[in-house]
Amino acid sequence: MQKKRIILVLIAIFLVLAGIGGTKKVVEMRQAAQKERQIAFLKAHEKELVDFIKKYSSQEETVEFDWETVEAGKGMAFTKPTLIVKFNISDSSEKNIMIKAMSLE
Repeated sequence: MQKKRIILVLIAIFLVLAGIGGTKKVVEMRQAAQKERQIAFLKAHEKELVDFIKKYSSQEETVEFDWETVEAGKGMAFTKPTLIVKFNISDSSEKNIMIKAMSLE
């Protein structure tokens, strides 16, 4: 009787630990998929982003986005979540390269 109880308890513990491990994997997969969706959204609106950046620029520049830096921004309480992406701006002479971050709502 005692051995059966110990075996059942060990099986229950194993199942709980397996469930926790599986849950962590699912969360990681969801986060990766969410980042891919965010990057796809930004790439689909890349022209609009470039036009917005150039609208506030004083000279003709080239804009290149670093898609690996996309992350969800954490704002203050009661604010909309934002996406943040770094980008490079270079002028026509290629002398000045600036790295900036853009926050998108």
